This record gives sequence, C-alpha cells and structure tokens, in this order.
Amino acid sequence: MENASKALIMSGSILIGVIILSIAVYLFTAFGGSSKQIQEQVDARVIAEFNNNFLKYQGSEECTIHDIVNLAKFAKKANEQMGYDISDYQEPFYIQVILIGNGRKELTQFTEQQLVNLLNDESVGKDASGNMLGSLQYYKCEEVRFDNPEQANRVSKVIFRKIN
Repeated sequence: MENASKALIMSGSILIGVIILSIAVYLFTAFGGSSKQIQEQVDARVIAEFNNNFLKYQGSEECTIHDIVNLAKFAKKANEQMGYDISDYQEPFYIQVILIGNGRKELTQFTEQQLVNLLNDESVGKDASGNMLGSLQYYKCEEVRFDNPEQANRVSKVIFRKIN
C-alpha cells in the first residue's frame, strides 16, 4: 500500500512537470511570434519614414533646385551608409536622383562641389540691393520608382524634369 501511494505521488509530480513544460513551450512560441511581428512592424516603419523623404516630392511641380540637391545629398548619404559607391548603381538598394533638363544628370554621382556648382548655375541669384535676378525655376518630380518591391520596398530612383 505504501509503495502504491508513493507511485501515485511520483506520477502526479511527473504529470505536473509535463504540464509546466508544455505551458513554458507554448508561451515561448507565442511570445517569439509576437516579437517577430513587432520587429517586422518596426522595420516597415523605418522603411516608410525613409521613403517619405522621397515620396513627398512625388507629382509635385514646385520643386526647386535646392530641394533636388538636398534630396541628392540625402540619397548619397544613404548609399554611403549601405556601403555603395557610384560604381554600384545597379545594386538593389542604390538610390539614384536624376535631373532632366539640359541633358540628363544623375546627381547621386556628383561630388559635393559639382552639386554646389549645379546649385549656383540653376538658382536665381540676388543683386547687391537684394533684388531677384529673374524668375525662379521649378522642376516636376516625374517618377519615384521602387525597382525591387519584393526586397523591402525601398525607393531606388527619383526623376525630376525641368519645367519650361
């Protein structure tokens, strides 16, 4: 009789241990799935914030050369952070900012000095008394392209055209 009661106590404790382990495994998988979903949401938000830097110009016909040069600098910085240089322009996450006006210029391949020169050439200056020297030139953002939508949906190309 004594052995039977010890056997029941042992089997009960084993049963409780198995139940505790089952609950632990269930909670681990449930919380593991939740953290994966949260990480995917955070990644999607980061990409959306990144893309908004480009998408705010989409369809706009009032972009100035200052907007375009600033966007080109932002794209160059993003390309450098990804480890790309101008020879990697066909890589999936390389970002191009293209200006079509007097020829086609890929601004992400310009040096800092070339961007400053472009800014000076295309901008409207002021004379010594502060009067504008001509009318302000506007550009239209023709296209914002996602070349690799299956790969994180990042912007890869933005095309601006000079409005005559």
